[in-house]
Amino acid sequence: MLFAIFIYFNPIEATESFQFSKIKHELDKKAAYVLQAHGAPGVAIAFIQGDKILGFLSYGAADIKTSAVITKDTMFNVGSISKVVTTWGVMQLVQNGQVDLDKPINQYLKRWKLPRSHFNTNAVTLRNVLSHTSGLSLGPYVGWNTSKQVPTIVESLKGHNNGAGTLKLIYKPGSRFSYSGGGYSIVQLLIEDVSGMGFEDYMQKKVFKPLGMISSTFDVTNNVIKKSAIPYDETGKQTSMLYFAEQAAAGLQTTALDLARFGLATLKDSKGQYNGAHLLSSELIEQMITPVPHTKGRWSMSYIIDSENESLGFSGFNRGWISLMRLIPEQNLGYVILTNSSINGVSNEIDNLILRHIRQTEF
Repeated sequence: MLFAIFIYFNPIEATESFQFSKIKHELDKKAAYVLQAHGAPGVAIAFIQGDKILGFLSYGAADIKTSAVITKDTMFNVGSISKVVTTWGVMQLVQNGQVDLDKPINQYLKRWKLPRSHFNTNAVTLRNVLSHTSGLSLGPYVGWNTSKQVPTIVESLKGHNNGAGTLKLIYKPGSRFSYSGGGYSIVQLLIEDVSGMGFEDYMQKKVFKPLGMISSTFDVTNNVIKKSAIPYDETGKQTSMLYFAEQAAAGLQTTALDLARFGLATLKDSKGQYNGAHLLSSELIEQMITPVPHTKGRWSMSYIIDSENESLGFSGFNRGWISLMRLIPEQNLGYVILTNSSINGVSNEIDNLILRHIRQTEF
């Protein structure tokens, strides 16, 4: 049996340009059928506009065996969306003058250095690492099935990462796009080495608490697991939780509403100011969302640019989890879609449904 719940925020303040009640009606009619068609357990969706969360919806189950519904407090792993969130943390070190975007990243690392290469390691900078144009190898991480297996971030950088590979400089820095999860492990190490704080503690203090993300963490404890949905693989079979040393690249556990709160940082308030301006200057935020060279206009510093849909955001894929965050700056609008399975069709169909609704709406 499929269940649906919703929470409607600020109904009076929801603007005429995007009426949450209309998209809710559309999703109420179709989301359950999407889940059934794909044999998927559940999905959580949240909408934002301006400086407001418009509403939260969920369909299906957080746990098939118990028929537990997905609530606003249900946590999900969001995979590579962790990278975007991490960028907002490390850019505060840039803003404070502790790190320069264009100096060799090696000069900020104390416990590990980029290995020698026939390419120039001094040309690897925080700027090109964040935009995946550093020339570094090592794409996605696979994680571990138990927390006891998890190495330190330094051990992971040395190659102890459950088969993900050794991090190497394989292209001339700044010459081409090459997606590197390993680059964000360097960012995680940099944050710790420069700030003197553990990565989780730093992100709680500098990003989560200031943005009101009260249900977000990189530390997957037993209590976090209890609050999380059950993950299911691409066949719909229950699978185990994943644990990552590479938290910045793939380890964020959060809720749909908290991820929506994060998305708000890149939208603007009624005065035209970025909601995240209390964390980063408008100039830095603009740099973070502007396409960079050698990416065919598809990537900024951490965000994916979708020119066809005039949006920016990111997707995350880990075993048992798929996530999507889409922001549409021109309409000052955004939404997140979180699923507790590796069944890719669910988020794609719901994303397309929402996009069609937005295109049909007169702005």
